[in-house]
Amino acid sequence: MISDSLKGFLGLCRKAGKMSLGHDAVVTAVKKRKAKLVIICSDSSDRLKNEMKDECSFDNRNIKCIEADFTMKELSFCINARAGVVSIDDCGFAEKLYKIITGGNENG
Repeated sequence: MISDSLKGFLGLCRKAGKMSLGHDAVVTAVKKRKAKLVIICSDSSDRLKNEMKDECSFDNRNIKCIEADFTMKELSFCINARAGVVSIDDCGFAEKLYKIITGGNENG
């Protein structure tokens, strides 16, 4: 279940244009080192989860990649678009969303 604060920040991030949506856009953002945080929905395929984790850690990119506890349907409701993976392309939004999703745990 997505909290109200998470819904608000995801929507705000999308409206601000600081989010990449879907596999291809996220991979491009990661490769260009534009992505600061990658969020994968819980019902995404294992192949997608593994690929995103590998992309984020490849070549010392060290981009945070987390598997959220919400589904694609729940995410789609927040951002008004269907996607199983998104990247946050702004440091401020990424830090805040990471803290909300992980409950303030910096270890991910």
